[in-house]
Amino acid sequence: MHDLVLTLTKSEKRYIKLQAGGRSKDYLELLEALLAQKTYDEAKLIKDNEGANFLKYLAVNKQYLYALLLRLLAQFGQKTIEDQVHDKLDAAKVLMKKGLFPAAFKELAKGQKLAVKYELFELQIMLCGLQKKLSSKQKKAKLRGDDLQQLFELETNALSQLTNINEYWYLAQRVARFQMRFQKSQNEEQQQHLVELSQSARFVNLELATNFRSKLYFYQANATFQFMHGQVKKAYEVNSQFLDLLEANPQFLSLYTENYLATLNNMLIDSLIIKEYDVLEQGIHRLEMTLKRPEFKSMKNMESRVFRQRYLLLINWSLSQKDYGKVLEWIPEIEAGLLRFGDKIEKHHRITFYYLLAYLLFLNKQCEEALKWNNFILNDTKEDVVKEIYYFARVLNLLIHFELGNESLLGSLLLSTPKYLKSRRAIYATEKALFRLLGKLMKVPNRSERRELLLAFSAELSKLAQEPGERRVFNYLDLRLWEAV
Repeated sequence: MHDLVLTLTKSEKRYIKLQAGGRSKDYLELLEALLAQKTYDEAKLIKDNEGANFLKYLAVNKQYLYALLLRLLAQFGQKTIEDQVHDKLDAAKVLMKKGLFPAAFKELAKGQKLAVKYELFELQIMLCGLQKKLSSKQKKAKLRGDDLQQLFELETNALSQLTNINEYWYLAQRVARFQMRFQKSQNEEQQQHLVELSQSARFVNLELATNFRSKLYFYQANATFQFMHGQVKKAYEVNSQFLDLLEANPQFLSLYTENYLATLNNMLIDSLIIKEYDVLEQGIHRLEMTLKRPEFKSMKNMESRVFRQRYLLLINWSLSQKDYGKVLEWIPEIEAGLLRFGDKIEKHHRITFYYLLAYLLFLNKQCEEALKWNNFILNDTKEDVVKEIYYFARVLNLLIHFELGNESLLGSLLLSTPKYLKSRRAIYATEKALFRLLGKLMKVPNRSERRELLLAFSAELSKLAQEPGERRVFNYLDLRLWEAV
């Protein structure tokens, strides 16, 4: 329940209090007490609210508040298409209880019209079931021959379409599961497994996907497969095709807004990798325009999502073009956005922002500012997301303090950082080379000797950058750029 409470928006809180009638109630006091806690601590809750009436029956109040929140949040805001169909089902049930069978039939017909238009096959089956039940209630409600045939065909088709959806869902999930385990195919055995996954007729033939949702899974499976196979341009093309399909069928866009945004983001990442910068620029504009489209107005935290996707793409774009100074123009806007949206931006994205800004500020020789952003990561002891960033932030920390001339602190860090890394993962050869270099540079004040050390390090980096096992270091922290600085 506490997790749910923390997601409440201002308008949702206001709605809940209005529904309570504006009077002081035990469960509202409990709600305020929960909102005051960033992480749930029942012992602290009881101590901080000693004497509060809601504590007398805390277990009962917790259960009541949780049920109330779920009920009120279901009522709050703009109704989805599914909600509208459910309203027709509920209305038909009320009318049936009242014995108003013709009126109930009309409500079911309205619901079925929506369910057919938006290919809501599960709801079509529910509507058919209630229509059958209604037709058996009395003679006046009996179905005529044509209606009987139509109802039979409608439910049969819905069942068939659900089977088709299930097959494509299973296909997409198998590919996605493989991606979660391996990210990209690493060896011949994994490559072969991917090939076997892609040999299904349903995987290669879009025509076998007989409804929109199946097509969605078809494109999802294919785009993921191509990306894992290293075929980024093909993944980009597949994602583009899916977006075009949604744009050509706007009635489905409000149902699949999440899929649209995720696919658009994937397509933009693809275009960045393959250096289709014109497409990337157009896509970022397309992303910004979603804030003005009515289909996306009911989506929660849309502004924060667009902010996050837009700036992460722009930062990575500047990195890919080696235009490190460009980011300096965006930092005030990024800082203001991070402050404004707060926890609406998921932690792993916030940590990514902190690292990228620290890294780019370091490359721009603004080490004091770089240290500020990097410390946001270092001061977080949980390390519960994007763990690699936490690891490389420690290495970046060494470089920042070296540039700042904090030699006494650097000596301590050169002892603690390798221990920290070793306790969490294997230390890369590139990192070991850096640790050795920094240790030597601290002992050599002479400029010419330092220059010789740096030249030797540069030659070593050139070789290390060619080794597959070391490439991840250069993706996070390209030491060749620091050498140039």
